[in-house]
Amino acid sequence: MARLEEALAAAGVEDPRPFYRARLRDLRERDPAALTESVRYYEEVVLPRVADEASDPLAEWLAYGRRLAEMSEPGRLVEIDHEGRARPYDGRATPRDRLILHLPDDPRIPAFVLGMPRDPSPAQRATFELLVLGKLAED
Repeated sequence: MARLEEALAAAGVEDPRPFYRARLRDLRERDPAALTESVRYYEEVVLPRVADEASDPLAEWLAYGRRLAEMSEPGRLVEIDHEGRARPYDGRATPRDRLILHLPDDPRIPAFVLGMPRDPSPAQRATFELLVLGKLAED
């Protein structure tokens, strides 16, 4: 995982693993079969790809996050720019300064973070707090 850590530091991106671990804990409780599949995919696909010197470790982790999102809840993927504007996330090259979220179709379920800048803008921070943490920003 040294390649991932180096890529995170160079890109100024928050480590996605804590977000993904939370999603895996949720899958353990709600859908054990999906948990088994996500662990298998991690071991057989993600780890070898991240270890490959020719790969982009951040892109591989985003792809894994996308897979976790798709396994858990129906919804859509969006990227939030520094001004707080959302646009669909298609999985292609996304600037590293974007907050990438899976928004479940059910508005009662919190958003899932696939990728987040290490130093999010105030608009991205407010979006994160509202959609992921369920908190309204304080004035």
